Amino acid sequence: MSWKKRKTLVESVAAALIKAGALQFGTYTLPNGRESSYLISLDELPSFPGAYRMVFDAFLELVKMGVGQKNFDALAGIPVGGLMWSSPMALTLRLPMVSVRKEEKGRPRRVEGAVKPGWKILVIDDLIASGETMSSACGAVRQEGAEVRDAAVLIDRLEGGRERLARNQVKLHPLTDILELGDALFAENTIAKEDLNAILTQVGGRASKP
Repeated sequence: MSWKKRKTLVESVAAALIKAGALQFGTYTLPNGRESSYLISLDELPSFPGAYRMVFDAFLELVKMGVGQKNFDALAGIPVGGLMWSSPMALTLRLPMVSVRKEEKGRPRRVEGAVKPGWKILVIDDLIASGETMSSACGAVRQEGAEVRDAAVLIDRLEGGRERLARNQVKLHPLTDILELGDALFAENTIAKEDLNAILTQVGGRASKP
């Protein structure tokens, strides 16, 4: 994917997230217990079909061009956020899909759906922070006899997730990261300088991935 095309996609995604109210600033507690100066919540994005379609199309482009469709045989979505993307993606690409629960909850396996041994499975989620949830999901899929070499997310919060996955031989493919989003929104005067600074403080400086 060319730099110009990627830049256009990131700008479009940023605008869609603002339209849906998916990016908010304040003081929040994340699921992992860490305090955050901003919150990304994509739960209401499907209520804005135009924005949802735009973000989905951009994510699909990442998967087809960035990951490469020949590099996976099936998709695995992580509930709840990941399924919002893996389900329509599986239908569009005409590929099998499974889901990976965070806990077994009394059931013998965490993976819902049929997995053929040797399949290369692309694991999908909406966001990644520390990478604990994604890494655990990749491990659960591997226990079913499948290969997991790649994972794709919409947004990387730049909190160590990429590095954690790399230690488990999984390559992360984010459509964008929080710094790219912040830069795009600030350039369009959509967020204030203090909001951009809050993002920089949260991630510990400017280390946006290309």
